[in-house]
Amino acid sequence: MKNNTLLLLAAVILFMSSAALAAEKPALRMGFTDTERIMLASLEYKEIDREARYKIELKEEEGQIKLDELKKLANEISELSEEKRKPLIREYRRKQEELATFQQQTKDEVLERQSVDLKRIANKIKRTIETISRDMNMTIVFDLKPILYLDRTQVTDLTDKVIETLNKSYESEKQRLRDKMPVPKRIK
Repeated sequence: MKNNTLLLLAAVILFMSSAALAAEKPALRMGFTDTERIMLASLEYKEIDREARYKIELKEEEGQIKLDELKKLANEISELSEEKRKPLIREYRRKQEELATFQQQTKDEVLERQSVDLKRIANKIKRTIETISRDMNMTIVFDLKPILYLDRTQVTDLTDKVIETLNKSYESEKQRLRDKMPVPKRIK
């Protein structure tokens, strides 16, 4: 009987201590974000994308001018006699090489600039997600893309909050830059 009482008392103490430990342990809070949607909704990304497209259009126009000059020279060469073609053929090859170099340099510039800009924005997104997650006492936050199934009632979607925070931050940053710019003097 004494052994049964001791076993019962030990079981009660074990149960109460495990309940106390469970009560101290914070609840697991999970969230998710759709980083692709965040990137595409980012005002900074949209502005960078618009600028990149404009620069590409300018480079395409410049490349088209070089290509037109090359075609014009090819037409001139085709109308000349064999003797008069030789110096122009050298010029034609030089212009071909210039065009190929221009195209490769343009491609490299665009890719390098894109890489730098995307890394910068991705880092801002990551820092924003971390800050919001800490503020909301999240235990873990997943990116939506690799997840095959998600019960959205069990986790918190942080995507809209991250987009809103990023865009507010970007607008504030742009306003600070505008405020720092000197005001142009009026011409009399």
